[in-house]
Amino acid sequence: MPIQVDLSILELVCSRLCHDVVGPVGAATNGIELLRELSTTQTDDIIDMTDASARTAWRRLEFFRVAFGYAGGRGGWGTTELGKLAKGMLTDSRVTLDWQVADDIDALQGRGGKLVLNLLLLVAEAMPRGGALVVRVKRAGAAIAVSMTGDGPNATMNPRVANTVQGKIPPGELDSRVILAHLAYLQIGDAGATVDWSLAQDQVVVAITLPQEEEAVAAAAE
Repeated sequence: MPIQVDLSILELVCSRLCHDVVGPVGAATNGIELLRELSTTQTDDIIDMTDASARTAWRRLEFFRVAFGYAGGRGGWGTTELGKLAKGMLTDSRVTLDWQVADDIDALQGRGGKLVLNLLLLVAEAMPRGGALVVRVKRAGAAIAVSMTGDGPNATMNPRVANTVQGKIPPGELDSRVILAHLAYLQIGDAGATVDWSLAQDQVVVAITLPQEEEAVAAAAE
């Protein structure tokens, strides 16, 4: 029997995991601040290294909570907040992010923002030696168009990941390497979005079209 995956259940499980982990990570960060007040020259390097690791874990948890969890429900997310989460997630990577949003767009509806974060992570992972990742968000009639261009040495999308995003890999054949790609596939269906991939030498390009409710489009035009 094929495995049926409910998107809301997946999000709630992720939210629970993030909730259970964020407390200890936050406590560790606070403890490091206390140690810094009592530190000596000999311990400064150890504290700095531990502090950097704790803050990286915190930024990743915040990203996962929104991208894969139930945070925000179906109310959508502001583009400024999404940009901060994306930059935080890539802070310690070799990928530099250029987040560009048109002035007339301040939020993405429903799970659209989650989809953008998820695909952004997949593109970043397709850049093993780092590089530049440019994200542009603009209005396209009654929809919002999001383009992601990742340029870097050996940048390319694993065919199995790309096939999973397109729903060509059945749930029963999923593994940990492509589970986020399957989640993106579910998010695409929920948002009524279309996603197109194109590959060139050392480049991965993703084009996303996110339909918007008529009320939101009308409000943006006023």
